[in-house]
Amino acid sequence: MSLNRYIAKQFGKPTGFGGRLITAVMNRQNRPMYEATASLLNIADSDLALDIGCGNGYMLNLLARQGNAVFAGIDISETMIKSAITRNRRFVDAKRMTFSRQSADKMTFEDASFGKVYSVNTVYFWDDLDRTLSEIRRVLKPGGLFVNTLYTNKTLARFSHTRYGYKQYQPERLLEAAQNTGFEVNIIPILDGAAYSIVSKVSEL
Repeated sequence: MSLNRYIAKQFGKPTGFGGRLITAVMNRQNRPMYEATASLLNIADSDLALDIGCGNGYMLNLLARQGNAVFAGIDISETMIKSAITRNRRFVDAKRMTFSRQSADKMTFEDASFGKVYSVNTVYFWDDLDRTLSEIRRVLKPGGLFVNTLYTNKTLARFSHTRYGYKQYQPERLLEAAQNTGFEVNIIPILDGAAYSIVSKVSEL
């Protein structure tokens, strides 16, 4: 397997030592995107928020330190779930954070469980965009918010490994899919246009 294929595979599902190394790089690279996403989420102490593709729990740790909200993180990688629990042990022990290995297109959470849901740089690896958005819509409360943050295709093209296993969406496709799921949708450019967030809201009852 070529180095670029290996890197792409690890970004999609980090495993073992290589996965832990890749996510350490990912955390540094994604930090500005995490901060932009957090600003759009505006998480309150009363919120229960879900991180889809939580990796090693880096962003969850940043958010948990800012207030008293409660969080859940899911990831398809057992390696990442274990790393996230280790990183966030004090929040797990305080029952402010839970983790589970599951896929975003078939979540085990009850309907209307969360006030906020977010995902950063994971949409490229979803098996089914429409089904995943339907699941996210299902687990959000009325008035709930989903922030989906990703690089533009132009930015992705700068990285040689993104030629392997990355689904590259046009913003219009993401907007249409969210609208078809029943969200009220806005697109917010971030990082001087190198990335953007699809901000999707569930209407109030």
